[in-house]
Amino acid sequence: MARAPRGSNGSFAAFVFRRPGVGLPSMRTRFTRIEADGFRSLRGVVLHPEPLEVLLDAEGTATRDLIALFTLLRELAHGRLQQHLSQPGVTDGLRSPVKLSLSVDWNIYRIELQRFPDGVWRLVEETLDLLAGVAAELIAPGQKQPPAEEALMPPYADLPPEKEPEARGTNEEEEDRMVGDIVQWGMRMMAGLLRGFRVQPAGGFDLDEATFLVLEEPDVDLPPNAVWDRVQSARAASLRVPVLLFTPSVALADAFDLQDVKRLETTADGTTSFRPLQARKERND
Repeated sequence: MARAPRGSNGSFAAFVFRRPGVGLPSMRTRFTRIEADGFRSLRGVVLHPEPLEVLLDAEGTATRDLIALFTLLRELAHGRLQQHLSQPGVTDGLRSPVKLSLSVDWNIYRIELQRFPDGVWRLVEETLDLLAGVAAELIAPGQKQPPAEEALMPPYADLPPEKEPEARGTNEEEEDRMVGDIVQWGMRMMAGLLRGFRVQPAGGFDLDEATFLVLEEPDVDLPPNAVWDRVQSARAASLRVPVLLFTPSVALADAFDLQDVKRLETTADGTTSFRPLQARKERND
């Protein structure tokens, strides 16, 4: 167990250094796995987003709930979770506990929200597991700190980088500093991705400061020129940032490669399911 690195106040996390000597991994800055449970119609959902995903949603339920999910995560990453949860309708349909997991390759950020008897939703778990071999348990069952109303990722991600010390410290001090650098890098990476979430109309959008783009196309009967425009624009955008395009239009979905399209369906109990129209190559994760 490595001690909390210099620059933290000691209350942020317990840091576990699993594989000493492993450096920072190179990575694609996009989510490669998303898990959600207890969030409205998203119950036991596992997604593997590609750079371009087209989600065919005739009813609009999953569109609404996925946008609400990413909006909540964006506000959490800005340190505005309670402000967001206090807005009308935001907590409608949430089932305590709400469990969310986000992966960038094998770097995983997990949170669990529970509704307490006083009506307040609080974080009872917040962890970050990094491919570099470091686990940061910011909030974990059994630790002394109480459930938190705000995530601990934002203040840690916003800490200024530490200056390189003039003289090398002890081995333990150097390990602490290395662990701290890796954890802060991971926090900044996750916070940056979540803060850059944007929702825009498919018919006209910009990519300024976006790290993850959701495009909405509400029209069912699009003229051929509009279909062509939406397809080309979404493909071009996906070369720069990950794109999720929601549409009820079968004609628009059919204009994309079938492997890029998933049909969203709501079961009798109100749960959303995702059905690929054509299977992709098998994954290793």
